Amino acid sequence: MLTEARWLKEQELMRSVFPQFMPFMRRSSFGFEGHLKGSRSGQRYRVVLEADQRSYPQCPPNIHMEPRIGHHWLGDRRANLCVIKTWYAARSTFANTLLAAVKYLEEHDGVPEESEEAARNQARLFW
Repeated sequence: MLTEARWLKEQELMRSVFPQFMPFMRRSSFGFEGHLKGSRSGQRYRVVLEADQRSYPQCPPNIHMEPRIGHHWLGDRRANLCVIKTWYAARSTFANTLLAAVKYLEEHDGVPEESEEAARNQARLFW
């Protein structure tokens, strides 16, 4: 369960490392939202890191991104980015989670659509 002390520390860390990301608190969800710029395309991506107050920090925040790129998404309407990241409730933070989104953008931003389609087709072979 989210404590006030943890929330204050998360905000302090994000302000120092990613000051362009603003905190939010909505009913039972909370997190940070802001924009990242694709290094190859120059595209501006809206990124939302969101967690549930009842399950954080035991469960990591979800990553939402618009526009979506790549094929690593779970769900349709408000899809979560599916990235492999190690999560330690006592040490991991929203800033760690945002670094996973930054890495994903570095790998997928500006990749031609044909390559993305080929990757999706190849991934289907393994399911």
